[in-house]
Amino acid sequence: MSAPAIWQQVEFGSYAADLPLWLELAEEANGPVLELGAGSGRVALHLAEHGHQVIALERDPDLIAELERSAAKLGGSVTAVRADLASTSEFELPAVPSLAIGPLHVVQVLDSSARPALLGRLLQLIAPGGQVALTVVDETTLLRAGAAATQILPDMREVDGWVYSSEPLWVQVGEDALTVRRVRERVSPEGAMQRSIHDEVLNRLSPARLEIEAEEVGFRPVGRRQISSGPNEADSTVVLLQVPR
Repeated sequence: MSAPAIWQQVEFGSYAADLPLWLELAEEANGPVLELGAGSGRVALHLAEHGHQVIALERDPDLIAELERSAAKLGGSVTAVRADLASTSEFELPAVPSLAIGPLHVVQVLDSSARPALLGRLLQLIAPGGQVALTVVDETTLLRAGAAATQILPDMREVDGWVYSSEPLWVQVGEDALTVRRVRERVSPEGAMQRSIHDEVLNRLSPARLEIEAEEVGFRPVGRRQISSGPNEADSTVVLLQVPR
């Protein structure tokens, strides 16, 4: 397993608070599901295991390779497509999705200059009447999560005798971005330790702002759903957008 896949498994592999919502939306859609930023398959594989056809967009070739290895065991219900969300001309899909989902705040990787192109391309790709569901950080719960930070244990996983751990240190709220800092450690089977700092940067984006940007390219906002991540993490808001018929 590659390093990007391992760290994604360590930091996000056990997160399951959003899975019931994605499954609910997939069952309502009655058609292929497009996942944006699928990574090594946390959500895509879950949906496939419940009988849904998933088109998984991911830009990292190492994560795609891991996803394809796992998907092969499911009989071809997940199709991985290498594409960068910032380069919408790369989006060539094997089927027309009736639902697109953006878990784990993937839309916030893009800034305000890049999001309209992504939204416009999704409007073209999703079947008429279909939906797009995009997750953004619920910033009103950041303070609650930060206050409990001292209680958070590191995320850990053992792979081939190596022990990996990732400990969140803080979330910095800037004028335009949220920065999540983690300490990553890995310990070899012989006990040698390597430590590094990893920053995840998300552009700040409110649900209302996302709805405005979506309306400007032709979507119709049709509601919001809330994902509760627990007492030690910020919650998420899922913005639902519909493609006009």
